[in-house]
Amino acid sequence: MTDIVLSLFFFIATIVGFATSFMVLFSKKNYSKSFFLGLFLFSLALVSIYNFYLSANVFKDFPDLFMITKSFIFLAAPCAFLYVRNVLFPNTSFKKYDWFHFLPFLIYFSLTIVVWIGNYTNVYLIDYLSVKIKNPFSMLSLSVWLMYAFCQTMMILNYDIKKFKENYSQRIKILNWIRVYNLVILFLFSTLFVHFFLINNVDNVDLSCYILISSVLIFTVGWLYFKPQIFYDANENETLDFVNENLIAYASQETKNSLPIVKELTFEKRQLYLAKLESIFDSKKLFLKKDLVIRDISEETGITVNNLSSLINSEFNLHFQDYINLKRIGYFKEKINDSDWKDLSLEGMAWASGFKSRTTCFRAFIKHTGKSPSEYFRVIRINPEKSNSYFFKQSTN
Repeated sequence: MTDIVLSLFFFIATIVGFATSFMVLFSKKNYSKSFFLGLFLFSLALVSIYNFYLSANVFKDFPDLFMITKSFIFLAAPCAFLYVRNVLFPNTSFKKYDWFHFLPFLIYFSLTIVVWIGNYTNVYLIDYLSVKIKNPFSMLSLSVWLMYAFCQTMMILNYDIKKFKENYSQRIKILNWIRVYNLVILFLFSTLFVHFFLINNVDNVDLSCYILISSVLIFTVGWLYFKPQIFYDANENETLDFVNENLIAYASQETKNSLPIVKELTFEKRQLYLAKLESIFDSKKLFLKKDLVIRDISEETGITVNNLSSLINSEFNLHFQDYINLKRIGYFKEKINDSDWKDLSLEGMAWASGFKSRTTCFRAFIKHTGKSPSEYFRVIRINPEKSNSYFFKQSTN
């Protein structure tokens, strides 16, 4: 019965490990930072294949072919280290030496291939190598893995998050995840290291190490399953950082290529059009219309689409959709403490402000205020006097 339960446990670890590692490895989001995490999960999933067969009674005499999967444990420590380093210090100059971390795996993997092929011969050297690679948990390998865990712990302790002013709250979330991840890795290799000195008979099959490895795999996959924003929010915010830094230059360039310059409008006419624009928004709140397009505003004000588009761009340095989103955020700010909004969720507030979805609202807030709606909501509802300091990071003027 115990063998069946263990086999089921290892099988589940294999399936969820492969599924998650493939998702991470082949995701287009934040690939360079997540690649080593995916490789880490993939290596533990392959080791879980070994664990699955080892736990089954019919495989007591373990085929040398499946020893190949066992060699992937040598990828776990370096991949965990490189993942943490790439997240915290993506611009490190040591990237060109990353290949060095994979040498132990390549050596052990090559030896298992040689032993497997050599089993069909009577060469003494093959028998000698077979004994040497039977157990990857040697004193040397365990010490190296524990050193990796120690080094990544030091990286986290020396990471100064205060120097980052952009997306501070998101960086806190990522750092908290890295801390949890590092503790799990540190626990894994520390336990394996101590276990090496506690076992009495190395000839007996001891599954405790392999149960621990698959448990770490399932824990990591479970954490990522319930907190996928570790990938998506980080990438999205990084993209928004790039947009914020280059918004003025990009908008200016795009204006030259696609939007006509309002040279024919006099100063008096521009002021008249702007007054019309503000009057329409104040009286009819057109920005609350979720499928609002520039032609709707043109029909209401009598200003041509070209003149209206160019006017918004030249006066506010914004495109039409950004201008409308600013109006919606302003409305959100005004209504946030109203009694009829007290029972609304954030999603309901976004909808009531004219946004089509929570995602659209989130992106607009990050872009124009530097805060997510939930952060803005939490601070402003409790301390309305802080509204001005948390409001618009406008790219105008």
